[in-house]
Amino acid sequence: MMNLFKRTKKITDERVEHVRNKIYKEMYHVILAICLVSALFKLYKYGAGSGELYLEFVIIVAGGLYYLSRSIFLGVFWDEVEMHDRTSKTPMSRKTILGSVTLALIIAIFMGVNSAVSYADGSSQGVWYFILVSFVSVMIYLPILLLFFGGIYLLAKKIGMKNSEDNKKL
Repeated sequence: MMNLFKRTKKITDERVEHVRNKIYKEMYHVILAICLVSALFKLYKYGAGSGELYLEFVIIVAGGLYYLSRSIFLGVFWDEVEMHDRTSKTPMSRKTILGSVTLALIIAIFMGVNSAVSYADGSSQGVWYFILVSFVSVMIYLPILLLFFGGIYLLAKKIGMKNSEDNKKL
């Protein structure tokens, strides 16, 4: 009677598990593509100012954050980084920094152009607004993005190294 609720470990075929994981991965990509198409359609139909994109935003961001957090805490993320660093000329740490700088510059240029086009009265004032807003945007967004993406990278490194030390002790 005591063994009634005890689960027995099922024997699974690795090939079947691999195919099942591949299907789940493809399903995730299909869901992301549907959300992206839906978001683009809603942007086209309702415009950028409407609040119609919340669900798509939540699905895309929450799915990415869930995958990232699970891969970090299971130690898979850091293993992927180590495999990448072995095969790539540019280490992931440098790519993280370059990606943060690039994203900050893209945001700054977008905001600078928007300010120059929307608020400037003449071309010389437009150039001044572009330079000023772009510079301030870089000063604001670069540290935030470096802390965010660098923090994730360092957290993954710390947890990954801890998991590898725990695995060596076993």
